[in-house]
Amino acid sequence: MPKSLALILALLAVPVLSACAPLVGAGAVVAADEIAESEGDNLF
Repeated sequence: MPKSLALILALLAVPVLSACAPLVGAGAVVAADEIAESEGDNLF
């Protein structure tokens, strides 16, 4: 792979990965809330 193509792909990967971080965090919160509700506790 040419060096310039690798550099372009690396620069494009940063915004994509940073945009996915809030979605992963929200999914973790929903999962934690589901587990807490199944155990009888209320997270929220």
